[in-house]
Amino acid sequence: MSTAATEAPPEILIPSLPNDIALQCLARVPRQYHPVLAAVSKPIRSLLSSPHFFAVRSSLNCSELLPYLRIHSQSDKTLSWSAVYGRRPNPNSDDNKTNIIIAPVPGLPDDCLDWSHNVAIGPKIYVFGGKTDRLFSTKVWIFDCRFHTWERGPSMPTALGCATKTVVFDGKIYVIRQWKMTGSWADVFDAVAGRWEALPSPVLEVYGKLVLGCAIRGGKVCIWMDKEELRFDPAMKTWEAFESRIGYGLDWNIEMCEVNGVLCCLDGYSGLIKGFDERIGGWKRLKFVNKGMRSYRRNLRMSNVGGRLVILESALLRNLEKTMGVWCVEIEVKKDKDGNLQGEVLWSEMVYSTCVCGTYRWPLLYNCMPVSL
Repeated sequence: MSTAATEAPPEILIPSLPNDIALQCLARVPRQYHPVLAAVSKPIRSLLSSPHFFAVRSSLNCSELLPYLRIHSQSDKTLSWSAVYGRRPNPNSDDNKTNIIIAPVPGLPDDCLDWSHNVAIGPKIYVFGGKTDRLFSTKVWIFDCRFHTWERGPSMPTALGCATKTVVFDGKIYVIRQWKMTGSWADVFDAVAGRWEALPSPVLEVYGKLVLGCAIRGGKVCIWMDKEELRFDPAMKTWEAFESRIGYGLDWNIEMCEVNGVLCCLDGYSGLIKGFDERIGGWKRLKFVNKGMRSYRRNLRMSNVGGRLVILESALLRNLEKTMGVWCVEIEVKKDKDGNLQGEVLWSEMVYSTCVCGTYRWPLLYNCMPVSL
């Protein structure tokens, strides 16, 4: 008897539809409804976790950028990861709340360390570095958000400190350290080839400065320090000095990313969100056209998720002593008719809460990564 004759027929996904047509239909369903689809039948549940399904979604241009959150509580030493599935609320309503689903990420590695750096490329999150006791680690973990699987990646050539900046360009992660006279100041990880490479180091006027900001502009890795600006050309593998005034007034606690052609920065201390105005060569505060940002907040983090700013912020809950919550806020950045920068809060929801004990300066550490699924 031939092998083909003994193979079981494929399980039917949707009755009355050929499986190839059903697959095309299911691949177009937004990610937030996948938990509902998974409960319909075993064949659909198996399909939703198959490589072929994600390949079809990608070919149909149906992949979505979703925020993945990493939250570490300094009080009870717990570490949690979760995905945020949600949709924009009714535009005719004044309420910025939306129906969102917080899906925990299972199976965290036991040695996923504190103070690690987390960067997303496509459907994968790369977790590198971290600190145990007083030692920084060179370990790398890779989480595939499609199949909820973890694997070890190639170790870093040098352990990272807390003042490291990272940026992603063309499938590569650029890791920028504090500038020093000896050794490599920057490394790049090629996610496709799976290897690290030390970048050539430029010559600086003053060494030992902290990197205040890092972003991709014009296809180059731009770095800002106190009154000194450098950019790396990945094609030529060369550094050059330039002048943009972007680095003026920045602090080491600044978060930076580009959204819709506007370079935005977030001051983690003051909570101010600013955009760089190319016309005047300076930073201007983002003006909000609606409500949704909390008046008192701390330890803000920012990222670009699908062309919109996603802000994480924390604050103590009213009427609940020593209970702190983390809010996720999605903001659309645009310009008015005069070219001034405006921000519109699309939705704002609390995504985490915990009891805070002790006297930690930052009781909750967190960040947000845009994952394509």
